[in-house]
Amino acid sequence: MKRKIEKNYVNELWESINSNFEAFVDTGSQENLHQFRVYVKKLRAFIVLLDDALKQDKLARAFKPIKKIFKHAGKIREAYINLQMSSHYDLKNEEFVQQQVNEIEREVINFRLNAKKYQKILKQVYECIGEELEETRNDRINDFYHHQLTHIASTLEKIEFTEVLHDCRKQIKTLVYNRKIVGKALDGKLNFNAEYLDQLQEHIGNWHDTVVAIQLFSAPAFNGQPVIAKIKRQSTRLRKSINELSKDFFVRATFKESAK
Repeated sequence: MKRKIEKNYVNELWESINSNFEAFVDTGSQENLHQFRVYVKKLRAFIVLLDDALKQDKLARAFKPIKKIFKHAGKIREAYINLQMSSHYDLKNEEFVQQQVNEIEREVINFRLNAKKYQKILKQVYECIGEELEETRNDRINDFYHHQLTHIASTLEKIEFTEVLHDCRKQIKTLVYNRKIVGKALDGKLNFNAEYLDQLQEHIGNWHDTVVAIQLFSAPAFNGQPVIAKIKRQSTRLRKSINELSKDFFVRATFKESAK
């Protein structure tokens, strides 16, 4: 992959990161905050790929300052998702709702107070990453995908419904996020069933959401045992689906037609 292609892709991601960052600071829109975090994840996925292919960690070190901003945005996003979950499961607890609203308001104010500093960090990271980019051999990109798929397949041979599986999802998303930009590098060398992988990672994500919901609503203040029982049944169904989807993972992940 030529450096110019890498640079253009980083520029594309950066435009989305910046525009959503600025929009959130201006409006407080949760969708802009969400998209800001999504594009940061996509940039990180690209950096993981390039550093691995180039046998280095220069880009990861250049990216590191963004993590503080990402985590701050995550605190706001977590409180918002907590509100969404309590509404979705119709768990009425005014004290909990007010706690989450206060958390959002407090952290949005803090985020805005730090906006100029954060924007300076974003610009510095963008410039540093641009300076460190270099041409990456296609065979090494192909090797990265092959090794990652092999490692995921090994993890899924004996599924453990723990954070290990959640980490496995992150690995899958790294491959999916980079699929478009690495298309030519993989073309004719390694088939990649993005539809199947996206389906699998979505199921794992939904399962992990049930785990978080059960932990959140198990607090005595909720008195949510009937709802928790419902979530546990949902979690069981998702675990069965994940077990089925993960069978013959490597074959299905590299099958040239969409998995049904």
